[in-house]
Amino acid sequence: MARMSLRSLAALALTVGVAACATTPPPHASGAAAREYFPLLPGTHWVYELHTGPFSHTTLDVTARGERPVRGSATGIFIVEERTAGELFGLEPSGLVGYRVADGYMTRVPALELGSDGVVRVFGRDGVSILPLDPQPGQRWSDQVEVFDTPGEAAQSKQSWTAIIENVGRLHVPAGTFDDVIVVRSEQWDREWRDSEPLHSYEDYYARGVGLIRSVAHNHTRLLPIAEIEQELVEVSFDEGAGAAVAR
Repeated sequence: MARMSLRSLAALALTVGVAACATTPPPHASGAAAREYFPLLPGTHWVYELHTGPFSHTTLDVTARGERPVRGSATGIFIVEERTAGELFGLEPSGLVGYRVADGYMTRVPALELGSDGVVRVFGRDGVSILPLDPQPGQRWSDQVEVFDTPGEAAQSKQSWTAIIENVGRLHVPAGTFDDVIVVRSEQWDREWRDSEPLHSYEDYYARGVGLIRSVAHNHTRLLPIAEIEQELVEVSFDEGAGAAVAR
């Protein structure tokens, strides 16, 4: 769920609570959301441990706030709030991220602002496609975004993404052992700057009915002191009153 701030790390997209007892099955969403690899139910709370090295870590709390209207658009956006427990290089202490469905994919919109009237202002365009709605091993896709694109200004740097899905099966993280896990291996490119290797690459592990349980981000630019960021799920809880209100 968590990604490093676009404003802080030039579009470097991007995770200690009490681990679940090994004998207790980790929780999953119920109803229709139980079939989703990226269930967005209002009130869902994920806790991650985020590492940038053996001696540098913090806790990340992620809470699903629900659907909100978007200024100037007939389509709403699902808002997720991210808060870190301590300071870590390149991370904002708190922020909002939006998710919406577009052309059969779940897309992540990292730059937005929630007004006092409850209406969201989106900066940039449609976000990045992070996961097909019906993900299958072997699926590939690509995407292109304009970084910090603002109406009325000249077009900014264009970056592209490539991704592929692989089956993992069972995976253990501090929150427990999860079955039916897939991994999305993706790369972020700025081919106008360098065509020999991506800016960043990622392995994002999703468990059906839970969402993101592990993520590893690799920085290939060598312009920043952080070479790798790892996040793992420590705890997850679902608001049973939310029902099956998946953002679709």
